[in-house]
Amino acid sequence: MFICLLYGLAVLAVIFLIPQGAKLFRTVKARAIYKYSLLGSYTGGVLWLTLVKRWGMEVSHSRFQPFYVARRLLNCWFHFKDISTTVCKALLKNSKGLFNSARATPVEDLFLNIILFIPLGFLLPYAFPKLRFWKTVCLALLLSIFIEAVQYFAQIGCCDIDDVINNTLGACIGYSCFLLYTKLAHR
Repeated sequence: MFICLLYGLAVLAVIFLIPQGAKLFRTVKARAIYKYSLLGSYTGGVLWLTLVKRWGMEVSHSRFQPFYVARRLLNCWFHFKDISTTVCKALLKNSKGLFNSARATPVEDLFLNIILFIPLGFLLPYAFPKLRFWKTVCLALLLSIFIEAVQYFAQIGCCDIDDVINNTLGACIGYSCFLLYTKLAHR
């Protein structure tokens, strides 16, 4: 979990430095190399965090119930179904050993999956300006499905349909951030 947080902070720092990098590189070719290297290093980091780092993990299971954690969370808050307090505590418990633990609570995992793909939604249209919203979302969806499929067939980590949904949502948020960035950059 600590490595995921550090990686996310590094990606955010790089995104905030994008205008500085764009000013630094004056030629079109140098800017293109800068953009593609940002996108490539980010994608490589995501693949390393989600696949390579997990190689040899003993935990492997799959869940194909959409919005599983969100439904459980709503049940805990609003008591739509009778759910045990143990399940609610496990779902909502605060990670005391956040920097020592590789295990996140389901709610933390939900947010980490969203945050993980925000930079992808930003960097794809940044590197390829002709990409529009739906193409960016489809590429993020395909990358997420690829990651989950590899986790399923290699039996590493947890293959979860919620991860695909949350990653895609993160890419949508990232694309919105890119639109905001372009509006502010043109002023």
